[in-house]
Amino acid sequence: MKTNTPYACKRTAWVIGCVLAAGLLGPAQALVAGTWTPSNIPGTNNWASFAASADGRKLVAASYDDPTFNPGGIYTSTNAGASWTLTSAPFRFWYAVASSTNGDKLVAAVSGGGIYTSKDSGANWTQATNAPYGVWYSLASSWDGSKLVALSAGANRYIYTSPDAGQTWISNNVPDSEYWYAVASSADGQRLVAVSNSNTNSGAGAIYTSTNGGSIWVSNKLAGINWTGVDSSGDGQKLVTCGSSSELYTSIDGGLNWKAVAGLSGFFTDVASSGDGSTLLAVANSGRIYTSIDSGANWISNNAPALAWQHATASLDGRVMVAAAPGDQIYTRQSPPPLTFKMTGAQGLLSWPWPSSGFYLQHSTNVSTTNWQTLAPAPILSNWQYQATVIRTNPEHFFRLRGP
Repeated sequence: MKTNTPYACKRTAWVIGCVLAAGLLGPAQALVAGTWTPSNIPGTNNWASFAASADGRKLVAASYDDPTFNPGGIYTSTNAGASWTLTSAPFRFWYAVASSTNGDKLVAAVSGGGIYTSKDSGANWTQATNAPYGVWYSLASSWDGSKLVALSAGANRYIYTSPDAGQTWISNNVPDSEYWYAVASSADGQRLVAVSNSNTNSGAGAIYTSTNGGSIWVSNKLAGINWTGVDSSGDGQKLVTCGSSSELYTSIDGGLNWKAVAGLSGFFTDVASSGDGSTLLAVANSGRIYTSIDSGANWISNNAPALAWQHATASLDGRVMVAAAPGDQIYTRQSPPPLTFKMTGAQGLLSWPWPSSGFYLQHSTNVSTTNWQTLAPAPILSNWQYQATVIRTNPEHFFRLRGP
């Protein structure tokens, strides 16, 4: 059964808004309608990391330990978190996990141990025999799962990359004075961003980027902050990173320049980004979750339980979000893709994030009609967005996404 998404887009004299029920709301206001729901997963493990397929249907969750502090397991979901299955992965102190966009290729790392990969969505796991020992803190994957990056803190402070889905690992030339904490990758695995939480001189962390798959790393010189999370858009240009003392920064040029986000409170612990970089998620252990649908220009506080949120991820269309606090349930949130509008010369450009499976664009000159028409020609895919150009032919023109 198909139903309308909760909003439609209205254009009057080239001014667009979003209609929610009988009221006129802005896109950021419409996004707050999503609800965070606890998953039906056995136990309340100490969750360490999450990853999602492009559409968010396939999820993977890595547990550091269980309520009795025994090693944890790796769980997967094929229905956006409605139910979970314990995989065959050995019980370890898992600390990081990453996924390809189709959810088939997974990689997971043990804190103070090895790196494991799966080619069948977690049904079977293989330990990478030539991966070095490390206090692994974070993993990232290219969208096809072929290029991987892993970083370690603790006594062994290094970054390794794999060009062949984890069969071989190459040490990168990065400063060993940094306690590396989080890493993110572009779609092709060439543009990488890594952040550290602190350094061996008892100082704050740093941000480094690479544009050639990790062969060369450059400091972004945004120092003085204990960084706790980072994520990247598919092209590697739009970045979001977070740190202690309510620090949240965004970049639109691959980390050359950074802009501080003002007005948000909380000790931020993790961030996530959609593939096009428009939808962002930030969680804080002070009990707040924030989202943005305009690449971080505006943020709203979500209607989420006041938990000590620690880890989060999002699907590449931003529709499915996942968050958890230590020793608590996994929470998921699903919402319709944000439909946005902007002027491009004498035309209007409607767009929404890829893949947004099952959604298509309709239009009408009467918002009350039941005879909405599918917009032609079909939208094109560009920069991980579906885009449609419209030309004003009526005083009022209404647009909406229709989907599952």
